[in-house]
Amino acid sequence: EMGINMVYVVGGNGGNAGASEISRLCIEQGLKCAVVGVPKSIDNDILVIDRTFGFDTAVEEAVKAINAAYVEASSAYRGVGLVKLMGRQSGFIALHASISSGEADVCLIPEQKFKMKGENGLFNHVESVLATKGHAVIVVAEGAAQDILAAGSTEKDASGNPILGDMGAFMKREIQKHFSGEKRV
Repeated sequence: EMGINMVYVVGGNGGNAGASEISRLCIEQGLKCAVVGVPKSIDNDILVIDRTFGFDTAVEEAVKAINAAYVEASSAYRGVGLVKLMGRQSGFIALHASISSGEADVCLIPEQKFKMKGENGLFNHVESVLATKGHAVIVVAEGAAQDILAAGSTEKDASGNPILGDMGAFMKREIQKHFSGEKRV
């Protein structure tokens, strides 16, 4: 009715899914309208796109948080710094920020499972870092280890995304328990 023949949708996975649906409806109704998806997601998690708008800024800000955790951890005897970053289903921000900072000793991401205890477990590694450096910094993406936290949870938010367990709070409790001599995980 308005003569619009081109639509630009700026957004992440949801926005681009919406653009795809708009395009499908235009085709279904015989409308000659080009629909263009512009990738903008700080998570950098849109398939076939190397870099999305907002990702570099998110990494720069995350590096500041990691560096602050390093200062705090290195200022305490056997200090452990913990930084939880965005990344529901992908750990791009956590991984890139950890590498960029150079201060992270561990980076936990949703794409890689890990064990908390045992010979190849997280706490065994952190113990060895503490023995050599005297402090450690752990970076965790919010979607990491949901298999440990959710244990079969199928709840969804209003957008249809899985409701995640709070990995940051969980890690804080487990670090405190492990390093205070309480029952280990």
